[in-house]
Amino acid sequence: MGGKIKQILIIIFVLVLIILIWEFLINYFEVPKRIVPKPSDLYIFIKKEFFLQHSVRYQSVLTKTIFSLRDAFIGFVIALIVGLGLGIVLAHSKVIYSLLFPLLFLTQLIPVPALAPVIATMLGYGYPTKIFIITLFLIFPISIAVKNCILNIPLSYKDLISTYSIKRVKKYRYLIFPSLVPTLLSQMKVLSTASIVATIITELPLSVKGGIGKDIYNSFNNQMIPRVWVSVILISIASLTIFEGITILEKYINTKYKYGEY
Repeated sequence: MGGKIKQILIIIFVLVLIILIWEFLINYFEVPKRIVPKPSDLYIFIKKEFFLQHSVRYQSVLTKTIFSLRDAFIGFVIALIVGLGLGIVLAHSKVIYSLLFPLLFLTQLIPVPALAPVIATMLGYGYPTKIFIITLFLIFPISIAVKNCILNIPLSYKDLISTYSIKRVKKYRYLIFPSLVPTLLSQMKVLSTASIVATIITELPLSVKGGIGKDIYNSFNNQMIPRVWVSVILISIASLTIFEGITILEKYINTKYKYGEY
């Protein structure tokens, strides 16, 4: 317990030191606000944004961040479910794998900023297109990881469970799904943050309102640089929090249940 408190105090000290140095350097070199704002500028914006009363229709950067996180979560969950099912199919059928793999791989070769306008012209510029693009961006690594994990299950385990003459459903329940848990948890750590990046990028060519990605773009064009920086900081904190949360969950599940250990 004492070690954790010490670690927290060290982190706080380092952050305070960075803020002081940042403020000093900006003042000393007289860097314009439009390039890099001072921490005091960010503080003034935060004070106005969160502690002053606004109109009913006004959406703060925190509200917009929550909207984007919601969309990222929806796309992430859909991709996890579809990728899991697709990975199982790819592992059991070489024909389907040879047909679908090039298409799935293509979604990774084309950057999201280039892919989003193309899909939007076909499906429209609304909310469903945004979720579809986020899901499409995440499916490939999940499905391939699931496929490889199933194929790497030791043959002796498969032979052993086959001797019990159990149904295929129970085979998945007692062997395949437990083997997939560490892989999925590991993928979730990376793809949860990737889904946030995807949702921010996909907002730019679409007509979806309320997201932080579009707000960052508009704020930058209007030279509202403190708003841009605060938005980026909020997204970074959210991404780090989600990553650390999944890391703790992964450690707990793998330690308690020993999933996937051969």
